[in-house]
Amino acid sequence: MGRIIQIRVSASTPDEKDVEREWPVLDKLVWTRGEFMNPVRGAAELAQAAYTAVVAGLIDKKQAEALGEKAREGESLRRRMESALAARNAAEADSLSYQLEDALDEMETIAKGF
Repeated sequence: MGRIIQIRVSASTPDEKDVEREWPVLDKLVWTRGEFMNPVRGAAELAQAAYTAVVAGLIDKKQAEALGEKAREGESLRRRMESALAARNAAEADSLSYQLEDALDEMETIAKGF
């Protein structure tokens, strides 16, 4: 890193429509109520929003109970991925990104039961 130039490692979802297509039920459950004013709606943001919806009581209590464990896991994975990126550990962040997508898959399966 130079005096002026900063080097950053980041993760993002190139096409947010992919999130809507991959996890449509979870996406609708979390985003459509309007509590989240986040302009970015990528996969990591969906995991964070699902966690917030669960812990803040923004979704039905039974839904929150059903999603709770996986939402907490997803948020933990998201935070660990962000920490790995901050530490410039791209390999660890990459591994965690797959685990985060798996957690979102599991949350989608749970949400389909509502």
